[in-house]
Amino acid sequence: MSAADVRAPKLAGHPVPAFRVAAVAALLAAVAAVAAHPTAAGAKSRHDHASPATARAVHKSRRTRKTQRGNSLGRAPSGRARRPPDPDQLVVAQGDGSPVLQSAAEFVGRPYHFGSEGRAFDCSGFVRRVFAKVGIDLPRSARDQYLVGERVAPDELEPGDLVFFHTSRRTVSHVGIYIGDDKFVHAATRGGQVQVDSLSESYYARRYLGARRLET
Repeated sequence: MSAADVRAPKLAGHPVPAFRVAAVAALLAAVAAVAAHPTAAGAKSRHDHASPATARAVHKSRRTRKTQRGNSLGRAPSGRARRPPDPDQLVVAQGDGSPVLQSAAEFVGRPYHFGSEGRAFDCSGFVRRVFAKVGIDLPRSARDQYLVGERVAPDELEPGDLVFFHTSRRTVSHVGIYIGDDKFVHAATRGGQVQVDSLSESYYARRYLGARRLET
């Protein structure tokens, strides 16, 4: 039935008002349009009635896929290309053949992972493993390691000394091993691996807390 087929019926001897006839005609036209394009109408309906939580989930899924595509192309999540590691950050100078530095050199390049002390390391786990290989058992946390050994002044540092920083709070939260020439090796959150950095680098210089020396 088309809109043209709609007549003004009579109800109990009285004609139905014209505006009601027009409303019925419009309804019929809408039904005909939905019947002609059910897929598009259904998609629009689902979109219109999606909950805020569903919309957020869809957005997050799309963003995750975009990040994964970026990572597969060697880019950081922000879309910027990752910088290749500096070769100098993967070399621990052996110096006088210190057993501590020899032990540390075995783990350079291992990935960083908080709470780990095996295939990957966090900062205190790395230090603990290095010293375990030379017969010294250290506490597990950087804060507790800061209480071991003797305090060392910055101008008296020697290879094998522990160097400490406050990177996430005002107390001890990071530790590394001094290797000489103003450098130290550590499991770096920023680099994502066990690597060598300079004590003079502004990030570490501002956060340096002190050093401790252990008898090996």
